[in-house]
Amino acid sequence: MQINPMMPLSQDDLLIWLKSFSDQLSKGTIILDFHEKSLPILHVNNDFFQLTGYRNDALIGQNITVFNGQKTNLDTYNELLYSLTKGVSNNFTILHYEENGSAFWNHIIVHPIRDQQDTIQYLLLTCEDHTTQALNKMLSKLEHEVYAEIDNGDNLQSILTLISEKIENYYIRNVYCTIHLIENQNEIKSVGSHSLPLHIIQQLEIPRISPTICSDTQPVYINELVLPENVTKQFQEHRLNLVNTSWTKPILTPQYQIFGVLTLLHEDNTELKQDDLDYLNRLTLLIQLAVNYAEQKLELRRLAFYDNDTNLPNMQYFQTMLKQWIDTGNEGIIALLHPSEFNNFVDLYGRKAGDKLLHQMVERLQQNPTPDEEFIARFSNSIIIAKKVSLQQLDAYQSRIQTLTIDPYTHNGKRNYITLKTGISYFHNTSVVEDCIHQADIALTKARSINGTNVAFFEEDSNKKLAEEMETFNQLVYGIQNGEFTVHLQPKINIDTLEIEGFEALSRWNSHVLGNVSPAIFIPIAEKSGKIKEIDSLNFKIVLAWLQKRIIEGKRIYPIAINISPDYFYDVHFLSEVEHIFQQFDVPAKYIRFEVTESIELGDFTKAKEILQQLKKIGIESSIDDFGVGFSSLSYLPHLPFSEIKIDRSFINSMKDPGVYAVVQTIIQLAQNIYMRAIAEGIETKEQLIMLKAMGCPAGQGYYFYKPMPLEKIDQLPELQTIY
Repeated sequence: MQINPMMPLSQDDLLIWLKSFSDQLSKGTIILDFHEKSLPILHVNNDFFQLTGYRNDALIGQNITVFNGQKTNLDTYNELLYSLTKGVSNNFTILHYEENGSAFWNHIIVHPIRDQQDTIQYLLLTCEDHTTQALNKMLSKLEHEVYAEIDNGDNLQSILTLISEKIENYYIRNVYCTIHLIENQNEIKSVGSHSLPLHIIQQLEIPRISPTICSDTQPVYINELVLPENVTKQFQEHRLNLVNTSWTKPILTPQYQIFGVLTLLHEDNTELKQDDLDYLNRLTLLIQLAVNYAEQKLELRRLAFYDNDTNLPNMQYFQTMLKQWIDTGNEGIIALLHPSEFNNFVDLYGRKAGDKLLHQMVERLQQNPTPDEEFIARFSNSIIIAKKVSLQQLDAYQSRIQTLTIDPYTHNGKRNYITLKTGISYFHNTSVVEDCIHQADIALTKARSINGTNVAFFEEDSNKKLAEEMETFNQLVYGIQNGEFTVHLQPKINIDTLEIEGFEALSRWNSHVLGNVSPAIFIPIAEKSGKIKEIDSLNFKIVLAWLQKRIIEGKRIYPIAINISPDYFYDVHFLSEVEHIFQQFDVPAKYIRFEVTESIELGDFTKAKEILQQLKKIGIESSIDDFGVGFSSLSYLPHLPFSEIKIDRSFINSMKDPGVYAVVQTIIQLAQNIYMRAIAEGIETKEQLIMLKAMGCPAGQGYYFYKPMPLEKIDQLPELQTIY
């Protein structure tokens, strides 16, 4: 609606005209006197009476605060008041109250009206009932919050309590909300309420709707709710407003089967409007969908995190929980409890009997809880416990575990005693979950080697080893960041000509604290910690820098093979990082070859093939390293674009064995058949060289020829002195 804000009339004539105009509008209007500080009401039209029940004569001289009520938002009201006092056009949606106390959402548009001197004389407010729109927005917000809570993993009880809370906060009437779900034996049990305590709800005369097929979905309305004297007293003790009216609405399944009821209790006895009915219908639908969704999520969670046979948490759940404890700085123990007679139970009574035995053990532990938090799960044919406990409390905890063997376990009326083996390890804020569990398993192995019920701890020497690994890891991070890593090169030799045909780059680390650290020590730690990718990348850059220097000096260049770990190979940024590193150096790609272990096939054959093909497009050839010691399928090998197969040194060392000799010969022939080149690793004797030459192996490397050497010593080799 467009209103000319400036009229060529005097103040008095303007008011007469404005009243006439207001009465002809088809929406509620209010005229306010702009010059009075209190902004008194001068006129309301008949449509406003239809909207609020207030007649014109009842409002003259009052201000708009008369429409405010208990749930009117004061911030919105103050914004409205500011626009009115400043004479600013604006629009607001605010909760107002009718004369009978019923609330509605009032959409107000403020129109400042000026006279012929362009001076604001009056304010014309047009009003519309936007209750339906506002309730729909609130229901959408409620739905979003409820589903967010469900996705966060809250249980059904907390979800229904949240719905009750939001309904009480959002609804335009002052209500208490309760949600009852029908459970076993068709009993209705309250599982959702916010303000009303359960013991009060159970004493209210709320209609109990039978859970039968029902086509009547109308709410049951009680407008004279009688509160017993003791209930009234409890309301007062909890500082709750007394209720006079209740609406109870069945919650139906899509098949019209009642599985719950929603009840709203409120103070006044105003009648239900169509907006209220629509709101209740949407609320019950939301509850029905939320309950179904929550139950589905709970079932999926149960399938993902619980063992189907015992209904105990599974190892995935256990590891997730233990990681949370470790990440938040907790310490304690891991205890693996294994009944020695488990296999006998299974052999005698079946697999389910073994499951039942484990479940009974957990029940006994839970009947005798300790103050410290613990988490129990199934671990194969044992149970595993994570316990937040100090070392000083271990003796008491051991005694608790051993009580599990005092009384017999029954199955089909038969009494069976057990002996219990327990392995215990420790966790703290720097522990690795898998390591803690592995250590408990090691301790359990020791316990199982001793007859009877006993407990074994992870050895202190092993703790010392862990501490050493931690120190190595700390220094490894420092070494990567501070240039302690370098590369040694080991020549590859053409077996026919005995000339150098290339090199393999091997990572070396000289720590300022630990000294020279063997790759056998730092490589596994780097792999476990994820730092191996940084070492691989660093080796690549060192090799390229060395090659670039030789190119600039005009010296002879040989291809260099660089080991690439599976972690780096499968990294999503691997290919882009390779290209980026190449851009930093002026070295042709043909002088670089990547060596990967055959375990890369186990990760993702399709992905491995794609990466190898992309490398080949760049110009980088690839070798499969340590061939024969992994678990690769030979059927994959011809389909992967490798150019070399490196025969593992363990085969070369054992070639005197006829069987091993045959294997080496087969690998060499296999490589030829699929257009790859075999390279023997670890050649240490002339005898090995002669045997490999007889087999037709084209190339090899090992101490018989050269040990790995620093780059400066490589530069001194006669072959590398040649300048082109």
